Amino acid sequence: MTHHWIIYACMVLTIWVALVGGVFKAFSEFIMSALDRAATECGIEAMQQINRSVLRTEFVAAIVALSVVSPLFAAYCFLAVGGTASVLTALASGIYWPSVFLVTVFGNVPMNKRLDGLAPGSAEARKYWAIYARRWTLLNHWRTVGCLATSIAYALAALSFP
Repeated sequence: MTHHWIIYACMVLTIWVALVGGVFKAFSEFIMSALDRAATECGIEAMQQINRSVLRTEFVAAIVALSVVSPLFAAYCFLAVGGTASVLTALASGIYWPSVFLVTVFGNVPMNKRLDGLAPGSAEARKYWAIYARRWTLLNHWRTVGCLATSIAYALAALSFP
């Protein structure tokens, strides 16, 4: 039985995760450093606005959808196809969940919520921003690398189907 659609699904997942990772990379590479170099109050306010805006985007939908699609696709590949490709799709899901989805849900999002509750000009906000900018960016680096590794696993899965 041929599974050509699975190859195409792996290619779509490769691109999908890579696009999410590209957004993370942009934040890690230049957006957060620009916000951190801005006047503290301006950086805080800009990040608050970014965090409020992102909730209504396809970006968040993509992160959440990948957390559902990845394990379901891996389970299907394991049951229907087996072999190296199914191991690689399971690896992709196994990388994505902790390094992207869980870091987002339990790392970046709580930090965003805390920042959102602070008045940009307050002493508490300035103190938190010093911690926030460094830690948030570190977590974001982790998400970027997780997306890269997940994309590579999906690309290799696509290439390994018989």
